Amino acid sequence: MRLATLSLGLLCACLVNPAFADVADEIKVLIEQGKAKEAYELGLKHQDQLGDPLFDYAFGVAAIDSGRVSLGVLSLERVLLANPGDDLVRLELARGYFNLGEYQRARDEFLEVKSHKPPAGVVSTIDIYLDLIKAKEKKQRVNGSLYAEVGIGYNSNVNAATSVNSIISPIYGPIELVGTSKPQASPFSYLAAGGSVNVPLATGITSFTSVSTSSQRYSQVDGYDLGVSNALTGVKFDDDVNIVRIAGFGTIAKQDQVPVPNALGGGAQYERILNARHAVSISASANQLNYPTQYQVYNSSLNTGTLGYRLGFPSTAWAPVLQLNANFAQQTNTQNRPDLSRNIAGASITLFALPSDKWSTNLNLGYTRSNYQGQDLIYLAYRQDGLLSANAALEYKLSKQWSTRAELTYFNNQSNLSLYSFQQATGALKLRYEWDF
Repeated sequence: MRLATLSLGLLCACLVNPAFADVADEIKVLIEQGKAKEAYELGLKHQDQLGDPLFDYAFGVAAIDSGRVSLGVLSLERVLLANPGDDLVRLELARGYFNLGEYQRARDEFLEVKSHKPPAGVVSTIDIYLDLIKAKEKKQRVNGSLYAEVGIGYNSNVNAATSVNSIISPIYGPIELVGTSKPQASPFSYLAAGGSVNVPLATGITSFTSVSTSSQRYSQVDGYDLGVSNALTGVKFDDDVNIVRIAGFGTIAKQDQVPVPNALGGGAQYERILNARHAVSISASANQLNYPTQYQVYNSSLNTGTLGYRLGFPSTAWAPVLQLNANFAQQTNTQNRPDLSRNIAGASITLFALPSDKWSTNLNLGYTRSNYQGQDLIYLAYRQDGLLSANAALEYKLSKQWSTRAELTYFNNQSNLSLYSFQQATGALKLRYEWDF
């Protein structure tokens, strides 16, 4: 989101003051080389030139880029007084106001330039800043959202069953799989609702809380209707460069005839914003997975860790963002069943994009490897699974509150023990209403 290179070059071409042009040009070169501090220090050595528009502009940009924002704003304000019709100067001044936290003044200057119908690249940059201003102002007050969602879909393998007809067990010999142990497909309906609230506690410190509940019901398969309720609360520390989140969370899940755990845990995440395009993160969590009484043999603890890297292209078409994650986890059965304990490692790549102001899309591809720690009771062998996952979503904004989304998900689990291999494909169409406050 740098405006200086373009605007400084054009200003140098338009303003004529050869007595000061050499110093201004030197400052410009240093700015283009990413040496804002050196550019600022050079300007300090030539303060006798303050008042010349060409020098003031170069010095103002250098001051803002090197963190001396107030001084840079003063210089740019002098230039704008002398050249009130220069939108390039106004853009840099707006950026200075933004860095000072004077968001209303920044917005006014950006909108003034935008009203003059500048080139598309400038409009894109202005829109990015306007979105940032909106987000900054939102963080300074209590805010949140409420939503409701309905949908329909189709699942090709509701019970995540293997496609083989029989297996061979060292203990039981050949075992023919009955109909309910084979893949069962069904349409489904989906309902969900939830909300979140963020409360500023102090500068850079915000508490956050969210709750949600969802229900997925199958029309042609019994025993797999699923209801899930989630709650999360925590605190975020944010100085726009370093972001720390600490949270506790819980999940209550119910599936008719299949063991699904309730979860209780907590975690922390640290994110470092390197610049407008790059960010890295690290997170960890600890969970307790508790099953209904008849399935308590599956009770376990789950500890996870994630390393992340985000690469964004905010000023290019579609504003794509690439997210890379490496995941590590250890699930330990608490009922003395090592065959239900496993070490997990995986990675995923996600691409987000905004084809227009109404369309958004994301694509995700992941792979997870699970190595179980005890011999399987059916096969008397150690189980190893490789799960390939892929999903895609396309969303269209019908209005400020209403949106519709198409989702496709695919799982392919390959296990050395054939009973646990399966493929599953799911498609869904959803309609969502969301109200922000």
